[in-house]
Amino acid sequence: MKLFSYFNNKSIRFKLLFYFFVIIILCVMTMTLLGSGIYKKSLQEEANSYTVQMMEQVWNQIEKDLNENDNIIHYLSMESDIQQFMSETTSSSELLKKVNTRLSVYKERHSEMAGLLIVNQHGEFASNETLPITRDLLTNEYWYKQAVHSPERLHLISNPVGRNIKETSNYQVNNLLSVVKAIKDPVTNKVTGVILIDLKLDFIKKVIQSIRLGKSGFIFILNKDGNVVYSPVNSIVYRINPEWLTKNNTHTLEKVINHNNYQIIYNTYPSIQWKVVGVFSLDETTEVVSRVQLYTYIIGMFILLLASIASWFFTSSIINPVNKLKALMKNVEEGRFDLPFHPKYNDEIGQLGRSYNRMIQEISRLIQLVYVEQKNKREAELKILQAQIKPHFLYNTLDTIQWMAYEYKATRIVEMVNALTTLFRIGLNKGNEFITIDEEIQHVESYLIIQMTRYESKLEYEINVDEQAKQFKIIKLLLQPLVENAIYHGIRNKRGKGKISIDVKKESDHLILTVRDSGIGLPEEKLLELNGILQNNHHMEEKQGYGLFNVNDRIKLVYGSDFGVTIESKYTEWTMVKVTIPV
Repeated sequence: MKLFSYFNNKSIRFKLLFYFFVIIILCVMTMTLLGSGIYKKSLQEEANSYTVQMMEQVWNQIEKDLNENDNIIHYLSMESDIQQFMSETTSSSELLKKVNTRLSVYKERHSEMAGLLIVNQHGEFASNETLPITRDLLTNEYWYKQAVHSPERLHLISNPVGRNIKETSNYQVNNLLSVVKAIKDPVTNKVTGVILIDLKLDFIKKVIQSIRLGKSGFIFILNKDGNVVYSPVNSIVYRINPEWLTKNNTHTLEKVINHNNYQIIYNTYPSIQWKVVGVFSLDETTEVVSRVQLYTYIIGMFILLLASIASWFFTSSIINPVNKLKALMKNVEEGRFDLPFHPKYNDEIGQLGRSYNRMIQEISRLIQLVYVEQKNKREAELKILQAQIKPHFLYNTLDTIQWMAYEYKATRIVEMVNALTTLFRIGLNKGNEFITIDEEIQHVESYLIIQMTRYESKLEYEINVDEQAKQFKIIKLLLQPLVENAIYHGIRNKRGKGKISIDVKKESDHLILTVRDSGIGLPEEKLLELNGILQNNHHMEEKQGYGLFNVNDRIKLVYGSDFGVTIESKYTEWTMVKVTIPV
């Protein structure tokens, strides 16, 4: 849940890029894994099908050759000379010559034959190339007995070692396949002898070596005892356990041999119980798939890189205008309404930007309307106040009091009335809002003269004004409320005599007016609070410092939010109020 919340709080750019990356990676992974998996399976099935076909081809050729030799044995058994040889106990030399001649004819026409041997039931034998090694009767040989025991079958003996016969051509026994079958008397149906044909394994070798199963695949043949009949030269053959090949029907299995995966397919042919086995390397077969996978990964990474760049530009085309609009909204929060949004297109963001422009225009209009209303209200209040005071009546009355005091030689009363007259005259200023710096100084000095009379020895003041600043005009009644605050909240609360210093100077295109008192000062937290209120143009619920905030409000209303009042102070020692306004 926290992860979900964390994701939702991320930026829109991050979310869009994340979604793009997930979609692209899923597509690439699906294309790579699923596509290569299907291709790999297809290759394996195709290789299996091809191997089975080649095994069938090998078996068909073997079966054809075996049937042909079975027919040869049958044709020989039907020869009159051979039938006579089979029935005689001792054969004449002339009969043996005829039989051997007949055998030579068949051997010459069949190059795959290494030798032909006929043995009758009495132990007599006839052959041109195959002869006994000892004088022991050939009827005692295992192959003879095997044929007599099952006279209907064609018996196959691979690698016929240990028998009492040899080939005059010295052909190696391990390269021979003996085909043995019993001969029956056509009349009595009794076994009269056995015919043995030694076949060169070349007839199998030609077929098997003509077949290629990949780069290193091969086919070999096992007899019913699990011994190899023929196999190409290959070290893998002797690492295949015959116990793996126990099932009689066509079967497929995978085995790891020499750290390589091999597919083994075999089929057992029930007529002779031989197994034709096909073996090929799965690693070689799927090598192209692995290569394709590698290329796919490389292409996928390249596509991912390009898609990431494209996604970045795509998200930037959406996010950058939003961020620009966000920055403009931040300016609105800070009170700036002079920066409109400039949309390039008429999409949703462009429409939102135009709505923003209309909004700031309406806000500016409303602010201006409120400003005008407030200004008119204050001017009306001031006019009402001026009307109530009746300036001419007030001046005449004060002038009369001043001459009466002069007649009685009350100089301090004359001085105080004169200061009050000046105070009222400059304060009213015929209803005008702006006065010169010089007039503002006269006004605040008149106020200080009156306060000096009240507080006697507790108060003194000092005024310093740059000559070049005296003729600049400012809104009236800026300094008097600040001096009043300095007296009532600073000097009055401190023992001993206090001093107020007023300075006016021009700095660049600003006027700086400061009122400093040697009063009680402000604690640090109170100073931070007051400056925060003045900067944010808020109002205090308390009445303390009302004149200070009124001055600040008037400055910001007339000159803008960049100008106003700030306070500096050191607790128990001094306080300085600084006014900054444009020239």
